[in-house]
Amino acid sequence: MQIMSTNNGIARSLNRQPQKPAEGTQDAQAPAPKPEAPKEKKPTSSLELPPNNRYHWDEKIARRTQKARDILLPLAFRMKDEGFENIPKDGNFIVGPTHQGMPDAFLASRVMGDKPFGSMSDINQFKGIVGKALSGSGSFPVDRYKEYEGDFPKPAEHAKEILNTGESFIFYPEGRIFTDDHVHPIQPGVGKISVDSSVKYALPVAQDYRKDREFHPVETGVGVLVSAAITAAGIWAGGQGGLTGGIAGAVTGLISGAVLGGAAAGGLKKGEAGDKITAGLKGAALGALAGAVGAGVAGAAMPGVAGAVVGTTSVLTGLTGLGATYGWTHRMIATTRVGTPIEVEPYRQRAAANPDKEAGKQAEALRLTSDFHAEMVKLKDGITGKTTPYKMDPQGRAWGLQEDGRWAQLEQADKKNWTAIEPKVYMDGSK
Repeated sequence: MQIMSTNNGIARSLNRQPQKPAEGTQDAQAPAPKPEAPKEKKPTSSLELPPNNRYHWDEKIARRTQKARDILLPLAFRMKDEGFENIPKDGNFIVGPTHQGMPDAFLASRVMGDKPFGSMSDINQFKGIVGKALSGSGSFPVDRYKEYEGDFPKPAEHAKEILNTGESFIFYPEGRIFTDDHVHPIQPGVGKISVDSSVKYALPVAQDYRKDREFHPVETGVGVLVSAAITAAGIWAGGQGGLTGGIAGAVTGLISGAVLGGAAAGGLKKGEAGDKITAGLKGAALGALAGAVGAGVAGAAMPGVAGAVVGTTSVLTGLTGLGATYGWTHRMIATTRVGTPIEVEPYRQRAAANPDKEAGKQAEALRLTSDFHAEMVKLKDGITGKTTPYKMDPQGRAWGLQEDGRWAQLEQADKKNWTAIEPKVYMDGSK
């Protein structure tokens, strides 16, 4: 690891490791296969990637990102944190949360406190303001479809490098988002990375989003009254003209313009979350400026149209307030439940005791994967009240609960679905 001083503060970066050339020679007798035309790759000039496409922690960017997260998350969700006392304080850890939605990364990052940590994100997320936040907060890009020019680290290897420096890491063992309230069979990466690195703990985490079905009369009443008062005051002030009308037009025009501009720009923009958020912020800024100037000038200097213009922006502002009130009182409950940390060293010791060291590592990695999955299931089911119909055995095999109440071995048919292998093999040994 390299620690340096930058214009943005203290930065930690992992340097690119030299790669060995491929060994082996081609049989001189066999005709060389006709090379396929290489696919044209995209340039990375439009992306906000970290230096060398590797782990990079910029203290100033990371702190700004954390402050924005701590302000915005409670506005979007009713936060419910459980088990945070289980977070280890005597060593680094790899966090393996369930993956239910895009906000997971922001919620899970709070488990790390204010300490630097590594993570990985799809390369297409490194765009605009979101990309800059990711690249300065320890996340490195994963170009899973080999779309872009450049040299990118192997995710599992780079995760081990980060853990071996003593810092922690967030890793989503399910591999993708699942929204059915269950923990799907997980990939063996969390076990392999843990056993093959110096990390001290593997920490299971469950995340969940539930609709808030309770009525909040005080919050609702305050929101309705404030929205009505702003609308009435704006309409009255718009009819006064002069400074009063100008101020009313500027304020209501700014608010309504920002909402309309942001919604239009973000809704029309295609692409990843980073693209949409950046476009929405730009649209909100332009809409706010145009609305404030236009309605302000009309309210102050155009008596004939001031009432209509400021009245319209006031009504839009009032409707915005009612929408905000509804969104605030009905925002989802986001639960983050931290489980008991699993100490990794016993798995390494058993692996080292095996005469075949590589076989020992593989066996213990699969055992840790199974134990980790069982803890994830316990946490998630405890939140949802449901029973996850998946389990994993110490050999890393996935099993699914069938309609007849028996457990059949599963295979991953595609990226989203686990299905029973055919002919079915049951956990009790029957077929």
